[in-house]
Amino acid sequence: MKKIMVVVLCGFLAACGGKKAMTAEQEARLNARDAIVRAEKIITVCAQEEVPVPDAEKLLNEAKRALDDSDYLPAKEKADASYSLAKKALDDAREARETALREARKEFDAERADSYTVRSWAETRDCLWNIAKQSRIYNDPWQWKKIYMANKDQIKDPDIIYKGQIFKIPR
Repeated sequence: MKKIMVVVLCGFLAACGGKKAMTAEQEARLNARDAIVRAEKIITVCAQEEVPVPDAEKLLNEAKRALDDSDYLPAKEKADASYSLAKKALDDAREARETALREARKEFDAERADSYTVRSWAETRDCLWNIAKQSRIYNDPWQWKKIYMANKDQIKDPDIIYKGQIFKIPR
């Protein structure tokens, strides 16, 4: 058991022995570069989703200049701030879009009819096909059969409906 540990330890030391530890300056430069790359990625996503982030872009440019000037800590801080601004703007825009979509769905669902009162053929050309074709019903004439199936109790022949009948509109 002791021999195995010695062999493993020697192998580990041999593998690590040729590498030098990173200096503090190298580590700071690497951290700054990583932060800049991270900020660039989120700003790219913002551009793809058409979310303007001018303040984040300005901070990112300042971070790049600081990196070029070997000011690694300010470069990282500015890149991190750029990322935070862009992320917040992106999250806010996505939430606003989701809220607008929910509201639009509510309005659309409110406009959709749950029932339909048949009017005369002379006025509106009401038949199951034309009723299903209406935008507030199905916006698809081929859906007429749904109306027929839901109202079989009052429709004996799908070709014959009467003025004043009230049909349920299944969703």
